[in-house]
Amino acid sequence: MRRSLLGLLTVVAVGSMLVMAGCERSGTLRVVSLNDGNALRVDLSDFSRYFDVEDSIYYPIYAVTSDSIKVVLQYVEIGAGLPTYTPYQAQINRATVRFTSKGLTDEPPDYGSAVSITLTQSCVADASGKNKTTFYMTPISAAWKQMVFADFINDDDPQYIDIVDLADARIEFSGYDSVANREVKAMGALPVEFGNFYDDPTRFGK
Repeated sequence: MRRSLLGLLTVVAVGSMLVMAGCERSGTLRVVSLNDGNALRVDLSDFSRYFDVEDSIYYPIYAVTSDSIKVVLQYVEIGAGLPTYTPYQAQINRATVRFTSKGLTDEPPDYGSAVSITLTQSCVADASGKNKTTFYMTPISAAWKQMVFADFINDDDPQYIDIVDLADARIEFSGYDSVANREVKAMGALPVEFGNFYDDPTRFGK
């Protein structure tokens, strides 16, 4: 009787471990931080001045640049299974960015649909949960800014500071585990400040 009970308990224990391992696999990729936890300040246009010698006049010039952020991901796989020479590895091949206005103005910018960004980033799994993968990505391109904020980019004074809108950016990273052959996803968010901010003419384009 005792042997039967011991065997039953062993089967239950092993089964529980397998179930727990399966549950842990579903959420092993996570966003540790975006932009070091800071809000992203997006200058819509970078202004400077050009002095025309013939006319003796300063002409304003501007540039629209892309904005990048630092991303820290963590991939923890504690499921059963593979030898150390073939560790689990998440291949992150896409980031989907959605902007939602916080309603700073009565007529917030139309951010349109989600922006899809192609990535080629790998995250090797670490069962201890200590290792992190750090890389940089560009969630806001110059072309996107010119399309969404067309009415604001040219209407600017280099000395004028103005916030056009405050928004939440939600970024979903997606891909697959190249060893386990399954989908992985993780979601992160950060606040974004869109505006025309003071530009130092000596640092034009930076």
